[in-house]
This record gives sequence, structure tokens and C-alpha cells, in this order.
Amino acid sequence: MSSEAQTGFADLGSHKIFYKIAGQGPRLMIITGTNSDTRHTPTIYDAPGAEKFELLNFDHRGMGQSGTIDTAPEMADYADDIAKLLDHLGWDNTAVVGVSFGGMVAQHFALRHPDRVTKLALCCTSPGGDGGSSYPLHTLLDKTAEEYARFIMKKMNVKHDDTWQEKYPVKAKATYEFYLRGADQNLGDPERFQALKNQFMARSRHNTYDQLHLLPMPVLVAAGIDDGVAPPENAEAMADVIPKSELKIFRGGHLFMKEDAKAWPYLFNFLKGEET
Repeated sequence: MSSEAQTGFADLGSHKIFYKIAGQGPRLMIITGTNSDTRHTPTIYDAPGAEKFELLNFDHRGMGQSGTIDTAPEMADYADDIAKLLDHLGWDNTAVVGVSFGGMVAQHFALRHPDRVTKLALCCTSPGGDGGSSYPLHTLLDKTAEEYARFIMKKMNVKHDDTWQEKYPVKAKATYEFYLRGADQNLGDPERFQALKNQFMARSRHNTYDQLHLLPMPVLVAAGIDDGVAPPENAEAMADVIPKSELKIFRGGHLFMKEDAKAWPYLFNFLKGEET
């Protein structure tokens, strides 16, 4: 394809999904997490090595520039949105990276449409059930933006406790303000809040643990050692039951892909089939 980015809307019938494709190389789809928006900066296309893929990113239903419907979705609905998006684009299959909530969606997508996933990377996510669940974010919906930000910054990286915040006040202030901006955007806008609530409630029912042994493709399970949202033990549980799996623990918390410079190169090498 052209080196210029391709953007558009896939009409799925009940709603439209906004997507963006950029780069040249093997096909790769990124399924991003809660509060994701293709307009957020830095974008996934800024990750080192991203330009070596034909990289597809999109906004989940109700998020970013995508449309929504009144019916509350289940995880399978988010997964089937992706299958319809690939049909629209004429992509028979692709490598997939699922991040956080997107990692949960990726599990459902790979289980429901295994022939469409050549390789799979599951990052900072959980299987649910006996394999362990990510933190129940739906229990935080009644908090103010300030309360949410102060709480979640400690969960996203368990090292960011009160002692760390007192020792590194400038970093702590920047970290808090980062989460506060996201919370203000979502909690202060009724439509965004409803879309966030839909994600949280679908996420609360996520459980693929007893099915993960059915995944036929090579899978990299990656986690941050200091993640309090999707603890590394959950990644270990996934890797234990997925047949063709590799487990990799990185430095950092839930945002290890930003915190550990080795993370993206390792993931991209895995997806291209190169030595890591």
C-alpha cells in the first residue's frame, strides 16, 4: 500500500467503525484498550518499528470517532466488530496485538475467528475465571475524576504508592494529571461515559480461561512486573494453558509498552518471526 495513511469508516450496519492504516510490510492489527482513541498522541504509529508493518488501528464502538448503538455490548460483540471490519477491508487474516481491554477482545476474536489470526500478542491483560481477572474498573464508576485518577495511578503501577509520590513529587504530579485528563474527558461527557460504562460492564463478564487451550496460533503473553490492573500472575496463567505460547515479563506497570524501551521491539520481532 501507499506510505500515506489510509483512514475511513467501515459501515457495519448498526454502526460505523473508524479505522486508520499506515506503514508498509506484513499486516498487523492493534486492538487498543479502555479510553482508546486513534487521535490520542503519541499514537501507535509512533512506536519504534511500527512503520515496518501495514498497521491497522481503529476506534472501538462508542469510542473515538466510531459510532455506537443503544444495546449494551458483550465482549463477543466487540470481537465480531473486528471481523466485520476486516471483511470491509478485504483482510483475510492478520497478526494481532491486543492491549489491556483490547487484549480481552483479542482473546474472544482469536477464539471466534482463529483462521483470521496468524500470530497473537496479548499484553497487560487477563483471561478471567480461574486464570485471574483484571481489576474490576466498573466499581470505580461512581468516583469523581480526581478520586479516579488518584486511585488508578497506583493500580497502573504498584510502585507509584504514597512513598514514591512523596519522593518524586514532579513525576507524581505529571502522572496524576495524565490520568485526570482521561477521567475528565470520560466522566464529564454523557456519551463518552456511557461508552466507557459499556466497556467496563462487558469487561466485568470476560472469561476465556477454559477456552484458551484451543488457540492454534503462536501467542506471546506479555506483562509488566509492576502492573496492579492486570497482574503478571494472570499472564503466567494464560501462558500455562495456551499451547504455542511464550511468556515475557517487562519492566514497568500496566503501561510497560511505554515504560520499557525493549517492549515494542520485542513484540514486533515476535510478530515478524525474527529472533528476540
